Amino acid sequence: MSKKFTRTYTYDATVDQVWSMITNQEYWDAKYSALGATAVQWRTFDASDDSFTYSSVRNIPADLPSVAKKIVGDTNTATTTERWTKTGDSASATIEIQIKNVPGSTTGTMEITPSGEGASWSFDFDTKVSIPMVGGKLESIMTDQTGEQLAQEKTFNDQWLAGH
Repeated sequence: MSKKFTRTYTYDATVDQVWSMITNQEYWDAKYSALGATAVQWRTFDASDDSFTYSSVRNIPADLPSVAKKIVGDTNTATTTERWTKTGDSASATIEIQIKNVPGSTTGTMEITPSGEGASWSFDFDTKVSIPMVGGKLESIMTDQTGEQLAQEKTFNDQWLAGH
């Protein structure tokens, strides 16, 4: 069993401006810091005009119910890998997020496309946790936290784009 998650945000910035943001390592460092991540380690960060790949490991605060804290702990260690390709006036990516001590992952796709004068960033994720009896509960928690994280990232991204 797994849990689906979709969301789309619009930006008052072009696809090229959003691309410039996400291919800037200073952006990621600032975003992770602003969202409370600690002990950030970069495994890969390779950006060009038409492709971008990164992999990072970071600790993030865990706001979890007691049943989940018994499995995960007070802090989550998240490993995220994104592989982006920019073609014409749009960009697309695959993503994989793994949480230490959780047998499962969140995988999916993202797209940044033109939208009016700006851009839309769409997310289509699937979370799967393979733990009998509590896997579905953890999937729901992880999906909810992903939604909260993306809302915080949207606020940060708007501020970054307005100031850069």
